[in-house]
Parts: sequence; structure tokens; C-alpha cells
Amino acid sequence: MTSPTSTSPNSRPAGRILVVMSSERLLPLQGGKMHPTGYFLNEFGVPAKRLVDAGYELVLATPRGNIPALDASSDHEMFFKDKAEHEQIKEFVNHFLTTARIQTTQDAAKAGMAGYDALFLPGGHAPMIDLMSDPGLGQLLAECHATAKPTALICHAPTALLAAQADAQGYQKAVEAGEKPAARAFVYDGYRATVYSNAEETMTEKTFEAKELYYPADALTQAGLKIENGTPMKSFVVRDRELLTGQNPFSDSDFVEQLLEMLGRQGAETRSQA
Repeated sequence: MTSPTSTSPNSRPAGRILVVMSSERLLPLQGGKMHPTGYFLNEFGVPAKRLVDAGYELVLATPRGNIPALDASSDHEMFFKDKAEHEQIKEFVNHFLTTARIQTTQDAAKAGMAGYDALFLPGGHAPMIDLMSDPGLGQLLAECHATAKPTALICHAPTALLAAQADAQGYQKAVEAGEKPAARAFVYDGYRATVYSNAEETMTEKTFEAKELYYPADALTQAGLKIENGTPMKSFVVRDRELLTGQNPFSDSDFVEQLLEMLGRQGAETRSQA
């Protein structure tokens, strides 16, 4: 099997994309309960494979530099076109994660985004735990914002946008405590975006051991984002300037097509300025 970071051994990549994923595998719930979590298989695998097929090299970073955990509930055919796609994406993801050199988000932030064409964050509940206040990710997001570099997040991953503010850790602690804090110097204030909706979260939460500490849509709205949602469990994508967000797992294909369009336009603009 050809390495998933290139189209062929002798081809030059069309560009490089930094993929940031959570290091966590247990979601804290109310009453001290915990729920197993991780990345959602299709939310990472479907866009990732499509990007690699288009010639992009993917570079992975997590807060601790570890291999991200799979949310076992996402390893199901219902999130894919058919059984064949499910197996294909699973094989792709397993190969990628076992062969990738994983850096920490802090090291990625030190290197900066100059060598990348976009930033991509897949979902699953895990980003709600560590990415929403990760300092390295906050720096990467701020740089993408300042340079209008495509920034793509799907399902629960838009929660990680909250890292791009003056006191992300304080904001997270307040939200988790049930408070309604004010964000300070939030770079996405006023942006339109989508995220896993409260209606979807309520349905999902019924399978948990207890209620969640907070809902992503509420935390993002409180910070200043203009959250839009479509029909629950149907594809819905929002694009505002450099920011691209997808609402749920079923948005994966439309989401990556929008990202490829953004990358194509960015490439055309770069060539026209050369």
C-alpha cells in the first residue's frame, strides 16, 4: 500500500496540510463520570483520504505527540456510503496513524504555518477536552487567521477554535463549571460557523453515563461566534472567510469538497501573484 502522505513515491505533493487531533480518550461528564471518546473515524478518514488522493501531504500533531484514540462508536458502516468504503477508510487511517511521525502542537506552533496550505481538525468529542484551550493550537489558529489560511474543522472540532483567545484555559474552566464567561481577544468573534448542534448533542448524550459539562454550540456562541445549524444528522457546512466548519459526521464529503475548493482558489491566487 502506498504511503498515505503522498500520491506516489516519485510525485511531489500538491501541498502540505497540518492535521491537529486530540490526545485524550476519556470525556469528563457531570458527577465525575467519564465516557470513552477519541476521533471519529469518518470525520478524519474521509477528508484525509480525499486530500491525499488530491496530492496533499498530511502532517499530524497532537498536544502530547501521541497516537490519537479512535472513538469506537464511529467504527460503524452507518457513517459511510457502504461497507466497502468503511473498510477502505479504516485501512487508510490505520496505516496513516501507524506510520506517521507525530509532533506536539507546541512544536508545530514553534515551526509555524508557513510550510502548510491549510489546518484541518477532525471531530469526535475529544477536542472538547484538550484542544479548546491548547496554547500551541491557539498560536496556530491565530496565525491562520492573520494570514487568511484555510482552517477546516468538523463536528465537535470547532470547539477548538476557543483556543484562539486571551485566556482559553480560564474560559474552559468557567464553561465546564456551568458559568457564562466572556471571551477576550477571540480572533473569530463575529464569524459564522457550525458545530454539532444542541439537538444532536441531546440525542447522543442519552447513550452516556451522565450529562456533559457543556455543549459546544453554547460555548462557541457565548464566545462570539454566530452558530448556524441545519437538519440534525444531515450534511451542513458553513464557510466564512478562511474558516470552514461542518456540523456532523454526515457532512464529511461536502466538507472536504469545500476545503479542496478553498485550496484550489488559494493555489490559483498564489500562482497569479508569482
